[in-house]
Amino acid sequence: MESLKLKIKLLYLLLIVGFGLTVVGLIGYYNLQTMKKHVDTLYFGSLTPLSELTAISDTYHAQMGGTIYRWSHRLISKEQAAQNITSGLDTIDQMWTSYLSHDKRPEEMPYIDYTESQIESMRRYFIQTRTLILDSAPSHPISLSVLSENIGSIHNTVHKLIAYENASARFEHSLLLAHHENSLTQLFVLLIFILLLVMGLAWKIFTRVELQQRQLIESTETLRHLNLKLEQASYTDSLTALFNRRYFNLLYEREFKRAMRLQQPFVFMMLDIDFFKQYNDTYGHLQGDQALQAVAKVLKTTLQRPGDYPFRLGGEEFGVIITDTDCANAKNMGEKIRASIEGLKIEHRGSKISNILTVSIGAICIVPTANMGDDALMHSADTSLYAAKERGRNQVVFTNTL
Repeated sequence: MESLKLKIKLLYLLLIVGFGLTVVGLIGYYNLQTMKKHVDTLYFGSLTPLSELTAISDTYHAQMGGTIYRWSHRLISKEQAAQNITSGLDTIDQMWTSYLSHDKRPEEMPYIDYTESQIESMRRYFIQTRTLILDSAPSHPISLSVLSENIGSIHNTVHKLIAYENASARFEHSLLLAHHENSLTQLFVLLIFILLLVMGLAWKIFTRVELQQRQLIESTETLRHLNLKLEQASYTDSLTALFNRRYFNLLYEREFKRAMRLQQPFVFMMLDIDFFKQYNDTYGHLQGDQALQAVAKVLKTTLQRPGDYPFRLGGEEFGVIITDTDCANAKNMGEKIRASIEGLKIEHRGSKISNILTVSIGAICIVPTANMGDDALMHSADTSLYAAKERGRNQVVFTNTL
């Protein structure tokens, strides 16, 4: 539907152009000479926005990317790197603002809007990167491969806009120059030719619009899939495919506040594999990883409701958030998890309580209140987990109070 509307608008535009060319031809030689001068001025004036787009692309590649590469190889200090990133972002903002100040055709706006969204996305990325550089103990390292991909993406986006601007300017300039030169001697014959050319041009533009629309849809879909994979990777533990500690911190606060707002029970469990250090010492870290994956699989198959969230918090420690349930069902769920892991019958000769792999679970189920800190629930669950270990492990200790 949008493509059809665009084609109709282009058809109207081309009809107007054809009519205008006829009028210009009838006006005569003088107006053609004046038009030639104006077209030359317009064409060479278009070099300014092209140079601004080129400067933006060069800033991303040379200043921004180069700064992070030099910082990663300890060639410059983190303060200098942060200052270079800030300076680069300011330069890009100035160049883009200057570029937007030039007259733009309506058909350019989709390309410009898409490029602007990519520049804003890159701005957020470099601001986050600058924060990580200044952080004395960053939560995760800066990926140079992601940096290279991002710079490559914005480089391609900007250069597509440059190519579009350049091609459009050259095309319009050459077309009008040809019209001027030929109209001096073959004015009325050329008018008929131009009308035929307009019809052919309409077909060419329609074909190009369809091609570019397909390319844009394919590029958007590819970018959406890449962004989805990147988002999933940032919230997922690579070994167990459970949610990681980072996503836990986000979800815990959100669900805690939601339960407090709706006055519903909030359930948090902490799971610890019993004597996991001895398991690694006995069977090796490779088999230890397989044991972690087996426990994670039990959590995923047991907790399948939309309000169930299993996490790997670190090492052999797991966490579970359960919402939209009551305390009795939550306690049964904890016991089911414990029994299912015990039912795996994974051999554990290093355990002091059993010859198979087991887990201890500490949990709390409570309706949050405004004066109740979210850390208090985590502390209570941790205390219950400690109590489960003190009572002999391989059991669930459940509490309803802080």
